Amino acid sequence: MQNAASENSEEEESRLGTWLDLMGSDLRLKITSRDLSIQYPEPCDVGDAVFIEFTAKTASSSEDEDGTIFQKVDNWLIVIGDKDVTPALEMGIRFMQEGETGFIFSKSKYAYGSAKRIQGKYILPSDTDVSYEVRIQKLIKSNQVLSNPICQVEVALGKKVIANHTYQFEWSDGYSKSKVLNMYKKAGDAMSNLLNEKEIEESVKEKARELLIECLNNIAAVYLRAKEYGKAKEAATRVIVIDPNNLKALLRAARAAIYDPAGTYEESKAAIAAAEIVDPKNRDLLNLKLELQKKIKDYKKRNRQMLSKMSKGIKNVNQKPETKPPTSDKKDETLRSANDSEINASSKETSRWLKVFMQVLQFVIVPLYAFYILMSLRAR
Repeated sequence: MQNAASENSEEEESRLGTWLDLMGSDLRLKITSRDLSIQYPEPCDVGDAVFIEFTAKTASSSEDEDGTIFQKVDNWLIVIGDKDVTPALEMGIRFMQEGETGFIFSKSKYAYGSAKRIQGKYILPSDTDVSYEVRIQKLIKSNQVLSNPICQVEVALGKKVIANHTYQFEWSDGYSKSKVLNMYKKAGDAMSNLLNEKEIEESVKEKARELLIECLNNIAAVYLRAKEYGKAKEAATRVIVIDPNNLKALLRAARAAIYDPAGTYEESKAAIAAAEIVDPKNRDLLNLKLELQKKIKDYKKRNRQMLSKMSKGIKNVNQKPETKPPTSDKKDETLRSANDSEINASSKETSRWLKVFMQVLQFVIVPLYAFYILMSLRAR
């Protein structure tokens, strides 16, 4: 046993300060320190829940430790394999143990890629290489997570916290929309499943219910920001089914109905009326009412303009063009023109009949007359 422990200790010591190439030189990990108070550190594995703290910086190379700090996190709970953080950070943690501190260098393709990240006044440019100094605070093995309702609530809360952060700082014209939605949905689904279990304490169920409502409300917010109003309305409606007096959900449902091409103003009015019962002086509610009034006013104005154009079009079709009587100076000219037309028509008619007569004379009368003369001579 002592020999085995000694070998493990030597192996762990050899990890310190040594670069481990995870994806060639594009993604590297170096363990820099270890918490010696943890006697038997657990290695991180897929499905494990891990409490982490880290500082993220820009980095020109794996040796660059003096880059600009663009993110600092004190306590996040992630699940390895769930893509809660960047691929670089998740893969680096995957090769660490509880209590260790490591330095991860990553090319941009394993970090934020072409997306921008905005936090405060600092903007992380697209295609920036980064480094993470990360510490594994605590590790919960996957079997404990699955069997413990309290752990499940903690994991769901961790996903919501990270999704909120990503929504705020990493939206980048919708680049991270799918990631944020995925995290909110996973957290919400886990809490929904927990609520359906029978042997769960009421205090845990209450936390699960609150967290489910928060995740659904946030899903509605994401869809509103992405201008997918039908899906936003659906998410907000799910909240209202659980909590009919949820002001946030009522306002988001109303806003979604206002801008949804398939929605109706009646839906918006109903949601606003319900929100007024909860908090009639709410500032967002008052602004939304003004917004709805303006939308209805603009809609009626467009309808009036459209009906006016249609009416003018119908009037133009039915209206006969007016003919002005000729002036005295033009009367003689008009009569002359009419007489000339009649004369020309008469001349043409006479010429046509003369031509027909000549043809009859040539082909009928003349041959008959010649036949008559011939028969007369024979009789003599």
